[in-house]
Amino acid sequence: MRNLKRALSLALASVMLLGMMVVGSSAKGIDDFTDKAEIVNQDAVAVTSAIGMFEGYEDGSFGPENVVTRAEMAVIICTMLYGAGVSVNQFAETSVFTDVPAWAQGYVNLCSSLGIVAGVGDGKFDPNGSLTTLQFAKMLLVALGYDAKIEGFVGTDWSINVSAKANQVGLLNGLDVGANATLTREQAAKMCLNTLKAPLVEYDTKGSTIT
Repeated sequence: MRNLKRALSLALASVMLLGMMVVGSSAKGIDDFTDKAEIVNQDAVAVTSAIGMFEGYEDGSFGPENVVTRAEMAVIICTMLYGAGVSVNQFAETSVFTDVPAWAQGYVNLCSSLGIVAGVGDGKFDPNGSLTTLQFAKMLLVALGYDAKIEGFVGTDWSINVSAKANQVGLLNGLDVGANATLTREQAAKMCLNTLKAPLVEYDTKGSTIT
């Protein structure tokens, strides 16, 4: 988990540097999207696309209102933790789930190994399924270092505990979206930017969190 914290810190450093340097030609800027005018959370989309967490479509659009799928989420989180162009080849050799397409297997398996994602039963992941605000928040909190079992992110009260912690650390700042609402791409981008600004955590030997 320490490596994840270091990688996440580097991602935040990249966000800060964007204001002081010219973005490389390979990065996608918000001005490149043909539907920029339709994007509400423009700062979030600008930053997350510039550091490679989100990409546009072949027609040049960003698709702010398009739904984020579970497979796309795995790619987004891996990029957030390890940077654009992260190699997941070693995690694609043996698939954890039976229904994940080849292009997403490495990302999904890596997230699974870190405890960030889980299947839906019967060995399936449901890669094309949508995500709710709280489901994505839970994954981002684990990426920040929170232990799902210690924090009560599993079990019957998981949604209450995730909601409380997500609000506490600011993952939902600037968002007007229901807890069980299906998450769109620009809403996910805003949550990712909030995550980059949130404190990382680790636990002492007694299981108490230390920021």
